[in-house]
Amino acid sequence: MHSSFRTPAWFYFALAFGIAWVAWLFPALASRGVLQLGQGTQLICLFAGSFGPFVGAFLAVYRDGGWAAVREFAGRSLRYRMGLIYFLSAVLLVPVAAGLAMAWLASHGGPPFAIAVSLSHLPLLYLELFLLGGSVNEEFGWSYAIDRLEQKYSLLPAAALLGVIWGCWHIPLFFIAGLTQSFMPFWAFLIFTVAFRIVIVWGYASTRKSILIALLFHTASNLTFNLYTVVDRSPQRDERGFIGLALIMLAVSLLVAMTARCYRRAASNVIETLQ
Repeated sequence: MHSSFRTPAWFYFALAFGIAWVAWLFPALASRGVLQLGQGTQLICLFAGSFGPFVGAFLAVYRDGGWAAVREFAGRSLRYRMGLIYFLSAVLLVPVAAGLAMAWLASHGGPPFAIAVSLSHLPLLYLELFLLGGSVNEEFGWSYAIDRLEQKYSLLPAAALLGVIWGCWHIPLFFIAGLTQSFMPFWAFLIFTVAFRIVIVWGYASTRKSILIALLFHTASNLTFNLYTVVDRSPQRDERGFIGLALIMLAVSLLVAMTARCYRRAASNVIETLQ
């Protein structure tokens, strides 16, 4: 697999960041009053920018091996055979972690524990988030990225580094008024992205590099921010809910890092190489 890479890794990362940051610059400037942009135009810029990793990955894969490589790479999004533990983790882990954080918050002076979406709306909301909410836009790209980083680093450091890169990719969104990120502390967001990426890569590496499981993890995470008011958008800006979620995910990622076969195997390979 690794020998098939012909495109420099920087080419992918330059496209993933360049497309996103250039597109997001306009709504960022508009939210600071530097530009006049309509709401619709801002949404188009935000949506277009989110496809930076997707475009970067497919262009890099095409450069690596032509249409045959593109078909193989895209086909990994259809690898639905995965163990029950991976599927349940992908669908339930982040919602359950957020539920615990919000239950704790409710018992410590926060709002009463509540689910903000009716059960009847969940299937359609999940489908919308899967197709348009960031999962498809990003996870093909981050799957390609972990394959590239794994060339240079052992799997766990590669996953942690990708978590940092993933978090930093979102930086312009923190400067756009009204977006979810603008209500989050960046340090907690970075903890969340590193911890969550370690978990996603565990699922990805354990299911024959199924991009589908990465898509499921990402969608469940986005769904969580609709299920609960994890991010407080009120003037009080109570950040404890999101910080609690980030810390719970950090604990989960440490457990996964210490026990997952894919990480242990990668670490033992490094030790054998050093010997």
